[in-house]
Amino acid sequence: MLPNHTFDPVLYSLEENNFILAHLGQPPVVAQAELPATMPWVGVGKVLESVQELEDMKAHRGQSWIGIDKLKDVITAYLLAHQKWMSDRRRGAPRWPSMYSFDTKGRPHWQGIGSDVGQVRTYFSSDGTRIPFAINLVAEEIPQWVPDWIRLGGSDKPTAAGLVLNKDASRLECFCGHTEKFNPDSRASYRTARARISRHLRKAIDEVERHRETHTHEFGS
Repeated sequence: MLPNHTFDPVLYSLEENNFILAHLGQPPVVAQAELPATMPWVGVGKVLESVQELEDMKAHRGQSWIGIDKLKDVITAYLLAHQKWMSDRRRGAPRWPSMYSFDTKGRPHWQGIGSDVGQVRTYFSSDGTRIPFAINLVAEEIPQWVPDWIRLGGSDKPTAAGLVLNKDASRLECFCGHTEKFNPDSRASYRTARARISRHLRKAIDEVERHRETHTHEFGS
């Protein structure tokens, strides 16, 4: 079974995604017989075997999962997004636009607020909303653990003054694109990151008034 019952098309090559898409619902032994000689079975095989297990559990134990059609939609979304990125790149856009944030003038900022970190994780809907590629194949009932000492806006949404706690990336983000990372398992690391972001807000030379307002909103002075 796939780790945590999660499928992420980004972890597979375009060829592997196309192979999985074409063989979803088939017995793995049938799909393996059609495997290209240059493609290892271990990756695509794990996906197809997991799908078969989920289908068997649905049929014999009543265990629900998102289903083959939804999984096909996820793969198709990734293939279409990749195709669009390659087309847009020839027109001057960033190669991986989800790893940037964009200001009101449409200028890209590498690893700006809300952008993907480390690897591509999301794509943009027609209205600019970020949509994650990874999807849980079964319902996830266990909430993600977050240290109770993290108190900065309570979510990944911007505060009124423009400061963000990005829990997924373990970093504090200023509206201007400046970030400060911290170790999510260490209270001391978090405090140090807050001290650094406080210093940034006080010392910023661009948009001085908004930086000061953000500092006052978050730190009280």
